[in-house]
Amino acid sequence: MLKRTHVIGSLLFATSLGAGLIVGHTRASGDLTPKEARRLIARLAGIQLPSDAVRVKDISSMGNSATVVAQVETAFRFVKGDNDKWRVAEIRTGDRRWEDIDTLVKALNAEKTARARAELESIATALEAFHRERGFYVEAKSEAVLIDHLSPRYLARVIRVDPWHQPYEYEGGRNTFVLRSSGPDGKPNTPDDVTVIGGSR
Repeated sequence: MLKRTHVIGSLLFATSLGAGLIVGHTRASGDLTPKEARRLIARLAGIQLPSDAVRVKDISSMGNSATVVAQVETAFRFVKGDNDKWRVAEIRTGDRRWEDIDTLVKALNAEKTARARAELESIATALEAFHRERGFYVEAKSEAVLIDHLSPRYLARVIRVDPWHQPYEYEGGRNTFVLRSSGPDGKPNTPDDVTVIGGSR
Protein backbone atom coordinates (compact mmCIF):
# COMPACT_ATOMS: atom_id res chain seq x y z
CA MET A 1 0.00 0.00 0.00
CA LEU A 2 1.35 3.43 -0.94
CA LYS A 3 1.52 6.15 1.66
CA ARG A 4 1.63 9.78 0.64
CA THR A 5 2.85 12.92 2.27
CA HIS A 6 3.08 16.51 1.07
CA VAL A 7 5.96 18.90 1.62
CA ILE A 8 5.55 22.57 0.86
CA GLY A 9 8.75 24.32 -0.06
CA SER A 10 10.56 26.30 -2.69
CA LEU A 11 13.13 25.57 -5.33
CA LEU A 12 15.99 27.92 -6.03
CA PHE A 13 16.90 27.87 -9.70
CA ALA A 14 20.03 29.22 -11.35
CA THR A 15 19.48 29.00 -15.06
CA SER A 16 21.20 30.42 -18.12
CA LEU A 17 19.12 32.28 -20.65
CA GLY A 18 20.02 34.25 -23.76
CA ALA A 19 20.15 37.96 -23.05
CA GLY A 20 21.85 41.25 -23.81
CA LEU A 21 24.48 42.96 -21.67
CA ILE A 22 23.43 44.65 -18.43
CA VAL A 23 25.52 47.65 -17.49
CA GLY A 24 25.18 48.72 -13.87
CA HIS A 25 21.50 48.90 -12.96
CA THR A 26 20.28 50.11 -16.35
CA ARG A 27 19.08 47.83 -19.12
CA ALA A 28 19.24 48.52 -22.83
CA SER A 29 16.45 47.41 -25.10
CA GLY A 30 16.84 43.72 -25.85
CA ASP A 31 18.24 42.94 -22.40
CA LEU A 32 16.60 40.22 -20.35
CA THR A 33 14.01 41.71 -18.02
CA PRO A 34 12.72 40.10 -14.81
CA LYS A 35 9.29 39.78 -16.46
CA GLU A 36 10.70 37.89 -19.45
CA ALA A 37 12.86 35.72 -17.17
CA ARG A 38 9.77 34.83 -15.09
CA ARG A 39 7.87 33.91 -18.26
CA LEU A 40 10.64 31.68 -19.58
CA ILE A 41 11.16 29.93 -16.24
CA ALA A 42 7.41 29.40 -15.91
CA ARG A 43 7.43 27.50 -19.23
CA LEU A 44 10.13 25.02 -18.17
CA ALA A 45 9.08 21.44 -18.91
CA GLY A 46 5.58 22.61 -19.78
CA ILE A 47 4.64 23.82 -16.29
CA GLN A 48 2.45 26.89 -16.42
CA LEU A 49 3.00 29.16 -13.44
CA PRO A 50 1.28 32.34 -12.38
CA SER A 51 3.72 35.24 -12.32
CA ASP A 52 3.64 35.53 -8.53
CA ALA A 53 4.89 31.93 -8.16
CA VAL A 54 8.28 32.87 -9.67
CA ARG A 55 10.41 35.49 -7.94
CA VAL A 56 13.49 36.63 -9.82
CA LYS A 57 16.20 37.36 -7.27
CA ASP A 58 19.07 38.33 -9.58
CA ILE A 59 19.98 38.64 -13.25
CA SER A 60 23.60 38.86 -14.32
CA SER A 61 24.43 39.11 -18.01
CA MET A 62 27.52 38.78 -20.15
CA GLY A 63 27.26 39.18 -23.90
CA ASN A 64 24.53 36.95 -25.27
CA SER A 65 23.91 34.94 -22.10
CA ALA A 66 22.49 35.63 -18.66
CA THR A 67 22.32 33.78 -15.36
CA VAL A 68 19.02 34.16 -13.54
CA VAL A 69 18.58 33.20 -9.89
CA ALA A 70 14.89 32.70 -9.17
CA GLN A 71 12.74 31.26 -6.42
CA VAL A 72 9.82 29.08 -7.48
CA GLU A 73 7.04 28.16 -5.04
CA THR A 74 6.34 24.45 -5.16
CA ALA A 75 4.80 21.56 -3.28
CA PHE A 76 6.11 18.00 -3.50
CA ARG A 77 4.13 14.79 -3.12
CA PHE A 78 6.18 11.91 -1.74
CA VAL A 79 5.19 8.25 -2.12
CA LYS A 80 6.35 5.46 0.17
CA GLY A 81 6.58 2.17 -1.65
CA ASP A 82 6.46 -1.43 -0.46
CA ASN A 83 10.22 -1.38 0.18
CA ASP A 84 9.59 1.36 2.79
CA LYS A 85 11.57 3.97 0.81
CA TRP A 86 10.26 7.44 0.02
CA ARG A 87 10.51 9.03 -3.40
CA VAL A 88 9.25 12.24 -4.95
CA ALA A 89 6.29 11.29 -7.14
CA GLU A 90 4.70 14.61 -8.10
CA ILE A 91 5.33 18.32 -7.97
CA ARG A 92 2.69 21.02 -7.71
CA THR A 93 3.38 24.54 -8.83
CA GLY A 94 1.43 27.73 -8.37
CA ASP A 95 -1.24 26.66 -10.86
CA ARG A 96 -2.38 23.99 -8.35
CA ARG A 97 -1.96 21.09 -10.78
CA TRP A 98 0.05 18.06 -9.75
CA GLU A 99 2.68 17.10 -12.33
CA ASP A 100 4.19 13.63 -12.48
CA ILE A 101 7.94 13.82 -11.81
CA ASP A 102 8.77 11.02 -14.26
CA THR A 103 6.92 12.89 -17.02
CA LEU A 104 8.81 16.09 -16.24
CA VAL A 105 12.15 14.27 -16.22
CA LYS A 106 11.32 12.68 -19.58
CA ALA A 107 10.44 16.09 -21.04
CA LEU A 108 13.65 17.59 -19.69
CA ASN A 109 15.74 14.71 -21.03
CA ALA A 110 14.05 15.02 -24.43
CA GLU A 111 15.08 18.68 -24.54
CA LYS A 112 18.63 17.80 -23.46
CA THR A 113 18.81 15.02 -26.05
CA ALA A 114 17.87 17.50 -28.78
CA ARG A 115 20.53 19.90 -27.50
CA ALA A 116 23.16 17.14 -27.41
CA ARG A 117 22.32 16.13 -30.99
CA ALA A 118 22.60 19.77 -32.14
CA GLU A 119 25.99 20.13 -30.45
CA LEU A 120 27.26 16.87 -31.96
CA GLU A 121 26.03 17.99 -35.38
CA SER A 122 27.98 21.26 -34.94
CA ILE A 123 31.14 19.29 -34.14
CA ALA A 124 30.47 16.98 -37.11
CA THR A 125 30.10 19.99 -39.42
CA ALA A 126 33.45 21.31 -38.17
CA LEU A 127 34.99 17.88 -38.75
CA GLU A 128 33.71 17.84 -42.33
CA ALA A 129 35.29 21.28 -42.91
CA PHE A 130 38.57 19.95 -41.46
CA HIS A 131 38.30 16.91 -43.77
CA ARG A 132 37.69 19.06 -46.87
CA GLU A 133 40.84 21.08 -46.15
CA ARG A 134 43.14 18.31 -44.95
CA GLY A 135 41.80 15.23 -46.74
CA PHE A 136 41.32 13.24 -43.53
CA TYR A 137 39.46 13.40 -40.20
CA VAL A 138 41.15 13.96 -36.83
CA GLU A 139 42.67 10.65 -35.78
CA ALA A 140 42.05 10.38 -32.04
CA LYS A 141 40.16 8.52 -29.34
CA SER A 142 39.55 11.61 -27.24
CA GLU A 143 37.02 14.39 -27.65
CA ALA A 144 39.44 16.79 -25.94
CA VAL A 145 42.10 16.12 -28.61
CA LEU A 146 39.45 16.57 -31.30
CA ILE A 147 38.31 19.97 -30.02
CA ASP A 148 41.94 21.11 -29.73
CA HIS A 149 42.31 20.39 -33.46
CA LEU A 150 39.03 22.06 -34.46
CA SER A 151 38.95 25.17 -32.29
CA PRO A 152 38.88 28.00 -33.17
CA ARG A 153 39.45 27.64 -36.94
CA TYR A 154 36.63 25.15 -37.62
CA LEU A 155 34.60 25.40 -34.42
CA ALA A 156 34.00 28.83 -32.90
CA ARG A 157 32.62 27.58 -29.58
CA VAL A 158 34.45 25.01 -27.48
CA ILE A 159 32.07 22.12 -26.77
CA ARG A 160 33.38 19.50 -24.37
CA VAL A 161 30.54 18.22 -22.14
CA ASP A 162 27.00 17.13 -22.88
CA PRO A 163 23.83 18.51 -21.22
CA TRP A 164 24.17 15.86 -18.46
CA HIS A 165 27.66 17.20 -17.63
CA GLN A 166 29.49 14.18 -19.04
CA PRO A 167 32.31 14.51 -21.59
CA TYR A 168 31.37 13.90 -25.20
CA GLU A 169 33.12 10.88 -26.72
CA TYR A 170 34.99 10.82 -30.02
CA GLU A 171 36.66 8.07 -31.98
CA GLY A 172 38.04 9.01 -35.36
CA GLY A 173 40.22 7.55 -38.09
CA ARG A 174 41.34 9.02 -41.40
CA ASN A 175 38.06 8.16 -43.17
CA THR A 176 35.41 7.78 -40.46
CA PHE A 177 34.39 9.15 -37.10
CA VAL A 178 31.87 8.55 -34.31
CA LEU A 179 30.69 11.26 -31.92
CA ARG A 180 28.64 10.19 -28.91
CA SER A 181 26.89 11.33 -25.76
CA SER A 182 26.02 8.62 -23.24
CA GLY A 183 22.62 10.30 -22.83
CA PRO A 184 20.42 10.56 -19.72
CA ASP A 185 21.63 7.35 -18.07
CA GLY A 186 25.31 8.32 -18.39
CA LYS A 187 26.18 4.78 -19.55
CA PRO A 188 27.83 4.18 -22.94
CA ASN A 189 26.34 1.84 -25.54
CA THR A 190 22.78 1.92 -24.22
CA PRO A 191 19.59 2.78 -26.16
CA ASP A 192 19.50 6.41 -24.98
CA ASP A 193 22.94 7.27 -26.43
CA VAL A 194 23.05 10.19 -28.87
CA THR A 195 25.36 9.28 -31.76
CA VAL A 196 26.52 11.00 -34.93
CA ILE A 197 28.54 8.94 -37.43
CA GLY A 198 30.39 10.44 -40.37
CA GLY A 199 32.71 9.51 -43.21
CA SER A 200 32.81 6.49 -45.47
CA ARG A 201 33.09 2.94 -44.20
